Order: sequence, then C-alpha cells, then structure tokens
Amino acid sequence: MSDAPALSVIIPTHGRADTLRLTLRAFDRQETDAPFEIVVCDDGSADHTGAVIARAAATGRMPVVHLHQVNSGANVARNRAIDAARGERLLIVNDDTIPAPNLVAAHLAAHARRGGRHTAILGRMTIDPALPFSPFSALHHDASYDALAGREEVGWDAFLTCNVSVDRAFLLEAGGFDPRLTWHEDIELGERLARRGMRLFYEPGALGYHHHLLDEAAYLRIAEREGAALVLWYRKRPDLAAELARLGLVGPPPLGTAVRHRLADLAMPTALLPGWQAAARALTRLNPEAGRRVWRRLFQRRKRLAIARALAA
Repeated sequence: MSDAPALSVIIPTHGRADTLRLTLRAFDRQETDAPFEIVVCDDGSADHTGAVIARAAATGRMPVVHLHQVNSGANVARNRAIDAARGERLLIVNDDTIPAPNLVAAHLAAHARRGGRHTAILGRMTIDPALPFSPFSALHHDASYDALAGREEVGWDAFLTCNVSVDRAFLLEAGGFDPRLTWHEDIELGERLARRGMRLFYEPGALGYHHHLLDEAAYLRIAEREGAALVLWYRKRPDLAAELARLGLVGPPPLGTAVRHRLADLAMPTALLPGWQAAARALTRLNPEAGRRVWRRLFQRRKRLAIARALAA
C-alpha cells in the first residue's frame, strides 16, 4: 500500500498502564520525518491500560492501533500486533521500553545502510536513569548489552525483543512467536530466523531505557523462568542440545553437566540457599563487586534447580 508506514512499532502490554503511558509519549515525540505507526495489543489488563492507549490514539501525532484480547500471554499479543501491522519493518519493544528521541530514526538508518530483507537491527538498552539504582537490574539487564560492546554483527541469541527491528514478511515466514514459551521466546525466534538467513547487527545508537525496577525476588524468579523455558525449548527441538547448553541447559545425557556446575551445586545445597542469599545481601553492601559474583552464582544455581524440576516433570 502506498500509504503504508515505513515501520510499525509492536508493543504487547499487560497491567502497566503508567509505564506504558511513558513509552507511548516517548514514541510520539520521536525525532524523525519517516511515517511510522504504533500497534499496541492489550493482553487483558485489569487496570486503566485501555484508557491510556485510547488517549494516545486520540491525541498523538503518530497513528496508534489499539488491540485488545483476553489474557493469553505476551507472545499471542505480539503475534496479533504483527498481523495488524502495516509497516514493511517491525520495531519490537516491550511496554517498559522508553525510546530515546532518535530510536526510530536510528533503526531506519541502520536498515538503509545494511539493506536486505534478512537484516535485523538490535538496539541498545540500559536502565532508565529516572529509576533508583538496583544491583539486580544491572546484573540482569545491562550485563547482557555490556557483553556486546564493540561488536558489529551478533548471533541469534542476541535477538532481544525489548529493542529489535526486522522485516515483517521475513518474521512471518519464520512463524512468529511461539505462544508456548513464556521466556526466551525472543531468542528462540532468533534461532529460527537465523536458519532462514538472518544477519543481526548491533546498533548501540538506537537507544532505549528499561523502565522496570528489578528487586531480589524478581531477579531470582527470572532464573527459574529461564530454566523452565530451556527445557520446553529442548523438548521442542532436541537437535539444539549443544546450542541450548551454551545458554545454560544442563542435565542427564545427552545434555551433561560440567564439573564446575557439580562443584557449584555442592557448595550451594538447596537447604543453604537462604543463607547464601543473606550473605550476598551483606556482601553487596560491603563489596558490591564481590556481592555481584555471589548473586550470579545464586542465579545459575536457581536456574539449574528449575531445569532439574522441569526435566523431571
């Protein structure tokens, strides 16, 4: 269609009305002359999310498409938004991704520079400076992007849908998001796209701010969700055992468990985990870097326990 936007911003949302308001406001203030649309799918929110989207649609400079569904999960919401999108390219973000003023322009410029329908662009994310400092936010979020510093092309395991753009038709050919996964659904899609020829380039100038404060309980809960998701992914694709092992999947043959993992598990038996957490809290106050090392070990231990439970189910 001749009036189709250059890009569609895809936002699934659930129960984060006030944060979503910030996200939509920042997208409406993008510094670009390129036409783009915002497609928001409300996944059965019980708060005033609907009113926030309706107001953005009524008052914003950019067109806002408002979809609503019975609570069915973020991946169903993403797929519905993608189906409704009219842009040739999709910019997939979360409802707590606050875009810098040039985010859309940076993604479009990167696509113009790289060319090709198999090209995807990963933008950078960092913690919103408006939030209080949390060591857990830095451990989980900033660390993922710090590892990409200085790299131009990255692997499919960096296809992180809090700030990534991709050709819409190419994504649909790969089958979209798997509704069965509730974690790692983005990199699972990235693996399928890579098998079809995707090249993923890192563009740190396409900056977004993560407006979500992560506390201790949420940080450790992510470990459990990662573990369960890896097992579900493995059962779906047992041929990916080696690749999933790189992401932390361990277990009985053919998966295997490294000696370092067995030693770490012996040092952190389940009964002593509350004590390890108390020690990590105290150590973080005295020596933040040493505390971070203990939290990382606790995260991996929780993840391996979740894997064991899922494999046994």
